[in-house]
Amino acid sequence: MSTSESTRLQVVFDDLQSTIADLIIKHGVTEQEFQQVVAWALELAEAGEIPMTIYQFFMHPVLEANLGAAYANPEKDGASPWIGRGPAYVPGAPVLERPYALPMRPDEPGEVLFVSGQVRSTSGEPIAGAELDIWMTNAKGDYSNLTAEMIRPLVIDLDESLPPFNLRGKLLTDDEGRFEYRTVMPGIEVMGIAEDGPLGRLTKKLNRVDIRPLHIHTIVTAAGFHTLTTQSYFESDPIVYKTLEPRTTPESSVHVTQLHDDPADFKARGLDTPYHTVTHDFVLRPVTPAV
Repeated sequence: MSTSESTRLQVVFDDLQSTIADLIIKHGVTEQEFQQVVAWALELAEAGEIPMTIYQFFMHPVLEANLGAAYANPEKDGASPWIGRGPAYVPGAPVLERPYALPMRPDEPGEVLFVSGQVRSTSGEPIAGAELDIWMTNAKGDYSNLTAEMIRPLVIDLDESLPPFNLRGKLLTDDEGRFEYRTVMPGIEVMGIAEDGPLGRLTKKLNRVDIRPLHIHTIVTAAGFHTLTTQSYFESDPIVYKTLEPRTTPESSVHVTQLHDDPADFKARGLDTPYHTVTHDFVLRPVTPAV
């Protein structure tokens, strides 16, 4: 290990040790409580759940501090919050043509959903020609194009019958930075945590859930702006704020979904059933030119 690596390890570890000590003192953690933590950690090791625990509780801030650094502190200028893409992203999604609809099976189960919005800069100007790379689960909570190896340490039953790039696609904003695409309401994404294991028991004690809130992933790219990776959530979802991740779901990423059940409305869309709509704008930060 080089001197610089050794120095960084010492600095980070010293800070970590000090932070834990401050937390123990602040909350008056007893020796008995600390021993319970040690016993739980040993259970994690015996159950083989250490990789899953690290992924669930600590991987997001690591990614946020690195990949999401360009979108830190979104409250200062109204930029959209960065939210990690997760292990279900697959490059190479097809480029779609207007009117946009994510690729899906002819008999794709689920309620029809139209997602619309605008991509603009932090100064409020619309961004024409921005690319949205979108992926989501189907109504049953399954992603296409995945293998067990790709999603480790998650352990999830995969539907290998899904066609390639089902509910995955890329589209461009119009001259006013606007977009709309058709899809279906996403399903519940299971995290693959054993209920009777040490991580499952901790999840229950924390009043969190081992499933993810309903969501749609999007990567937004535009010339002259930092690439934004984020997710859209639904206000009607009862678990939208019970995520396992260390930060709560950003309120600016939670949106109201409207049901259109008037026959005149859905027939005007060429549908024979009611549909939902949701609006989600994306606000990008410009790349600061080098001085």
